[in-house]
Amino acid sequence: MHESSKRFRVVKFRFETDIGTHRERYMVVDNNIPLFRVNQWLELKGIRKAGTGKEYAKKMTVFLNWLDSRGVSYENASNRHVRKFLHSLIFGSLQDNKIISLQATVSSSTLNQYITVITGFYRWLDDICQTEMIWRNKNVQANKSFLYGQIYSYEHRYLVDGYAAMLKPNREYTKWYDLDTKEKLCENFFTLRDEAVLRLTFEGFRIDEALSITFDSYNATDRLVQPTRSKGKTDAYGGSNHLRTVALPEKTCDVINSYIQTERAVAESESNKISQYLFINLNKGKAQGESLSYHNYLKILKKCAKRAGLDENKIRTHNGRSTKVMEYLEHQALHPEDNITDAIIIESFGWRSFDSIDHYRDHNNQIIAKSVMEKLHQGRDSDD
Repeated sequence: MHESSKRFRVVKFRFETDIGTHRERYMVVDNNIPLFRVNQWLELKGIRKAGTGKEYAKKMTVFLNWLDSRGVSYENASNRHVRKFLHSLIFGSLQDNKIISLQATVSSSTLNQYITVITGFYRWLDDICQTEMIWRNKNVQANKSFLYGQIYSYEHRYLVDGYAAMLKPNREYTKWYDLDTKEKLCENFFTLRDEAVLRLTFEGFRIDEALSITFDSYNATDRLVQPTRSKGKTDAYGGSNHLRTVALPEKTCDVINSYIQTERAVAESESNKISQYLFINLNKGKAQGESLSYHNYLKILKKCAKRAGLDENKIRTHNGRSTKVMEYLEHQALHPEDNITDAIIIESFGWRSFDSIDHYRDHNNQIIAKSVMEKLHQGRDSDD
């Protein structure tokens, strides 16, 4: 079916803010009519980054069109429909008399993204239904809430685990930096600003956290810093910031301070803009003086990696955080006397559970393997 002939589509729209500026957003339309509930949710997802709203909208339209092909509306969808949709992504559609080759189907990361979008939407929809049930006291809302709860509480990710071997492999990325790579990257930036941001990721910051740092949250004297956002969520309102505080090494602060005194000062003077954010656009133009965006920094980082002789296609902004995790685990294994406990690691990275570390762990880390072997065999050789 051609894209234009599908019932649900993603469209881009532009609106004017109260201060006269314009913003772009993405919405889902049903035969060219905006889909209110879905777009209400997408606006929440795209309020920080328009690109996030776009990706969520694209995946929602695939799901909505799949439901429509089976005569089901999203309001009446059940857990059974979601499971069948995920199966169709993996195996293709038997109803349409076609089976997609397992070598050409979706990757496990893409499948996980669909799960995140669908379950997130129905969790939000359930909250809306609960609110309406309180105000309107309609039993039908309670029934829908039951259906929606089935969808978002079900562990759909078992599909990814069960079929991971058959799915299209994920793109290979560099996940951890060694010391030499870290130094090469720092040496190949054109600005102090970009080096400073990377050094903050070396201290465990997510890129969004690093870009959310404000002047008020950076203490140059004590070398302490706090993000004002974490995973896209703002946590600093009315002067209260409950996100973790991170102590920075002297070199990182030296780079940040030099950037503030030189590049940033010039950009502020030329643009006549005063930004609360620490990292701003430096080049002359309309965007000069405004906060540095994720997509802009990712492009800068990849170009830097290319100049450093690295494969730019394997570089991600999250590599610094992954590297910091392994540095903690290496130190924990090599120096147990320093008492770097699991609780300390959880606190340092802003996690709620130590289970989060599995996404960052290098199971082939030679330093930890050798440390464990030496401790296990310490003193045994003399007895043999």
